[in-house]
Amino acid sequence: MNFLAHHVLATRYLSPTPPLPFYAVGAALPDLLPLAAPRARLRAASVEIAPTRTPEETALRAGASSHLATDAAFHKAPAFAAAQAQAGTLLDGAGFVGIRVRRFFVAHVLVELALDAALLRAERAVADDFYAAFAAADPAAVTRWAEAAVARPLPTLPGVLARFARSRYLLSYGEDAGVAEGLSRVCGRARQDTFAGENFARLTRIVGETVEALAGPRAMSLLAETAAGLRA
Repeated sequence: MNFLAHHVLATRYLSPTPPLPFYAVGAALPDLLPLAAPRARLRAASVEIAPTRTPEETALRAGASSHLATDAAFHKAPAFAAAQAQAGTLLDGAGFVGIRVRRFFVAHVLVELALDAALLRAERAVADDFYAAFAAADPAAVTRWAEAAVARPLPTLPGVLARFARSRYLLSYGEDAGVAEGLSRVCGRARQDTFAGENFARLTRIVGETVEALAGPRAMSLLAETAAGLRA
């Protein structure tokens, strides 16, 4: 769910495959696809044999491959494990009332969203570049490639891509409450309890502490550690 971190890693730490807008959208597609079809997943095996008949399709496949490889390296990074453990400790002490909080899941997603927030607050241009790619990539072409990759029709994907680009909701991560709202939505989609009222206020405070812990050198260290894992 960390769109901006994936974008930075794919475009700055790896070698982008032109045309860049399709490569950048491909790097986001594994996390966007379930919004269009909850059971659809881009797996390494299917991406590997996905079509590359055009430069756009080649770029989409390279971007999606970068996402999957990055996820594997990112989640193995000691810095990620340390950040997740710290977030879990904060969640344990939050005193949420009347809801069930799956500690591992919430801490995992919290770190991912907080990393995006830290990157956004350090450099707004990261989000501008990310959304510029979505504005330039043809949703119909993206959908055709994704349908071939997962071997099923995805009639709602063009609308999902258009709404995602139009909403620019990642900009809400400039505020702690925006990150907390995004995390609560993820919990809802995962059929878990969401956060409201005082529980939301407590979550927002935890978000602030987590973003602050990931800000500056620690965020860049986590990205560099992930990139090193990709090259290993």
